[in-house]
Amino acid sequence: MIDRFMLPGRSAGTATAALLLCLFAASPALAQTDSTADGSSAAADDVVLDKIRAVVNDGVVLDSDLSSAIAFFKQQARSNRQNLPPDDVLADRVLEELINQEIRRQRARNTGISIDVSSTNRAIEQIARNNNMDTLQFRETLASQNFDYDLFRKNIEQELLLQQLIEREVQPRIRVTQQEIDDYVDAIRNDVEEQQRYRIQHILIAVPPTADSEATDAAQQRARDVLQRLRDGDDFAEVAATSSDGARALQGGDLGWRRLQELPDFLADALGSMSVGELSEPLRSANGFHVIRLADKQSGDQSQLAEVLARHIFIAGDAADTEQRLRQVRQQLIDGASFEALAAEISEDPNSADKGGELPWFSEGQLPAEMEDMASSLDKGDISPPFRTQFGWHLMQLLDRRTREIDEETLRDQAAEALRQGKVEQEIERWSRQLRDESFVEIRS
Repeated sequence: MIDRFMLPGRSAGTATAALLLCLFAASPALAQTDSTADGSSAAADDVVLDKIRAVVNDGVVLDSDLSSAIAFFKQQARSNRQNLPPDDVLADRVLEELINQEIRRQRARNTGISIDVSSTNRAIEQIARNNNMDTLQFRETLASQNFDYDLFRKNIEQELLLQQLIEREVQPRIRVTQQEIDDYVDAIRNDVEEQQRYRIQHILIAVPPTADSEATDAAQQRARDVLQRLRDGDDFAEVAATSSDGARALQGGDLGWRRLQELPDFLADALGSMSVGELSEPLRSANGFHVIRLADKQSGDQSQLAEVLARHIFIAGDAADTEQRLRQVRQQLIDGASFEALAAEISEDPNSADKGGELPWFSEGQLPAEMEDMASSLDKGDISPPFRTQFGWHLMQLLDRRTREIDEETLRDQAAEALRQGKVEQEIERWSRQLRDESFVEIRS
């Protein structure tokens, strides 16, 4: 069960967001053989050099890079059951990601940053442990989902490269004051509105800092056109994938759960008066125009940590008969069969199967959203219907719930990290756009 691609030394949110920026690395083939009509390889003297799709400073993005990246992204989208824009639009969006990745790669090289093999190995081992697997099991699970391991490894190398680049060039610019931490903690403890969390969908229409009034007006009109499409009923995730310049565009513009204190003022001010499902008017910032949708809202005392104890039976993959098979297992459990025995016999989660399927106590953000949502819907002792996460099918039984107080030091540490991460995300947007503006890019048809 692969619940997240988390690298060592980073929070889950940070690692996931950064990795998704880099999930488009492709193998750097310099040439490839063409295929004849009957499927055989062309003769050696008919070898066709790989076509250049974009020149990026002193580097290139090749046609094979784009093809591999699109295939990888489509497989990821299928696993997540995510709707995609038309192929031509998807190709343009993925090409942009590859160009930005090449720019970052060159920046890292020019500043002396490199990633060695052992660092990549350690990162993959850590990701496997975070997913309750050893490296071999993790590799086999990727293969069962048709993810290319070598390509995945290249993605991790690029994530590590980006992580070091951000640590060198972006994080030194970030300052979180003691007053900001004091205000954050005070709001969590004493302000009911500030205790709420918001699930946000986001579209950015970028405006360069040097844009003249004509370009700014054109961008504002684009934002209004996007808003009208959404009001007319177009799917937000598809519009974001097609139109947004934000880092999360190809993931449907989903920013996840945020507190108002973690957001820039212009977003926090808008969200405070929005209802669930409501769309904002275009909002102006230094980066451009933003359209947001409040997808959901939750209340709760953030100084308390709610934890859940559950057990599950997990079957990897998405075979046609898996759901029905687990329905039969659920009926056996309802009829009195031992959960522990069936977990040991059936479950493919290597870390919980021999423990009767029992998972460690978990709080929000530590398991896939589908598992957390299912756990929140169950009463103690209930057995869920079969449900799917990205990498397979589950049955879950809720064993217990508890709430514990978060101590002051931990609360302040969490506040500092949340504030810092919010500022880092905004600064990465500006930094990435600056790198792009300073680069020579020629896109070829």
